[in-house]
Amino acid sequence: MNTLNQTNARKRRRDFAILTAGAVALLSVLCFTNAVGFIEAIAGAIIMISGALAFYIATTPSIFRKKAQIDPAQTEETVFGGFVRALPFPALLIAVDARVSVVNEVATRVFHFTDPVGQYLDNLLHNRGLIRAVKRTRKTASSEIIEFTLGDALETWLAHIRPGPSEGTAFILMEDLTAVRRAEEARADFLANASHELRTPLTSIAGFIETMQGPAKDDKNAWDGFLTIMHSQAERMKRLIADLLSLSRIEFSEHSPPSTQIDMKERTYRAALGLAPIAKEADVDLNFKLAPDEAIVIAEADEMTQIVQNLIGNALKYSPKGNTVTVSLDIAPSMALAEKELINRNENSRSAVQLRPRASTEVPAVWVRVTDHGVGVPAERSARLGARIYRVDQSRGGKIEGTGLGLAIVKHIMTRHRGGLAVESLPGVETSFGVWLPLSVADPV
Repeated sequence: MNTLNQTNARKRRRDFAILTAGAVALLSVLCFTNAVGFIEAIAGAIIMISGALAFYIATTPSIFRKKAQIDPAQTEETVFGGFVRALPFPALLIAVDARVSVVNEVATRVFHFTDPVGQYLDNLLHNRGLIRAVKRTRKTASSEIIEFTLGDALETWLAHIRPGPSEGTAFILMEDLTAVRRAEEARADFLANASHELRTPLTSIAGFIETMQGPAKDDKNAWDGFLTIMHSQAERMKRLIADLLSLSRIEFSEHSPPSTQIDMKERTYRAALGLAPIAKEADVDLNFKLAPDEAIVIAEADEMTQIVQNLIGNALKYSPKGNTVTVSLDIAPSMALAEKELINRNENSRSAVQLRPRASTEVPAVWVRVTDHGVGVPAERSARLGARIYRVDQSRGGKIEGTGLGLAIVKHIMTRHRGGLAVESLPGVETSFGVWLPLSVADPV
């Protein structure tokens, strides 16, 4: 680089010397031939030498010219602004005055910002720990990493906070840990639920084995009763393990949207017919109220079958003999209207939405409702429906068998399908569980 600069400097000096010498020689000839006067020759020489000098100065490095004044704020906006906007993660740049100077489109979309530039950070993200960490970074120019929650702790984020391009500024890059934390919680819940629920039948089986090996060792007549109970407890463990594995599998794929199209009407009818033998054994009739047209949705066929059978299975368990379980399906112009079809149908009923859909409230929807005529669900227990290992046994006699995972499975499946889950109960009259999800408007695959 230095050699190149030296070569260019020599070339500029040579060009300047040639132009100057040429101008002097030309004017000298004109002066001696009396083509111009002495005064004119002197003026011409000054003009031509000035031109050569101007050419020389114009080609010199910028150190000989006045440097442009750079506005730090402008540099912050142009240089770092483009970088922040290009990031695929939510990112913000906090200025010296503690206001947001740059925010990328990802952060605006994810956090639903409205005109964030120029606002204070605590007006946009309401988390004291994050605000304090940003303040410390702006003050001490030290980097920090902080995990914080938003939306009643439903969302978990990891903020990487770094000193900004100038003193008193800070750069924030945020990483969504919600899925990771949910997976960790699901894993912990799986182990806790499995150990808790399996302990009871295992203890029962172990107790009967000890009895058969000890006090009842020679009482062969009592063995039949013991073996019947042990078989029942073993079947309970099998059902529990199957449901826990099913729930774990569904939670693992919860963030992967389905891609296939199915007819929800046909799937609902086939799933219900699969439980017809159980309904007959329970002396409960299955009644269908299905829309005349097909209802095409983007969904996993097996998971939709599991939803319908879980809801109908619960209804059959809680229906007195001689009653009817009604399975209804219809299409609504929007998700919002589908929700209204499932709750608040009776002014005396109690309704609760267990899962709010992630889909737009304006898209067309299909809804499915399963109604039984049992004793209903008390209001104080409706809030816990859909939780793991929870049954409303006490409200319905305490004789209902099951793992308590049915509605939890339904809830997670509907989360994956951007749908909703609701319950409506009229004590002593009926209970309805309903789901709704977006109707497909694309051509079948």
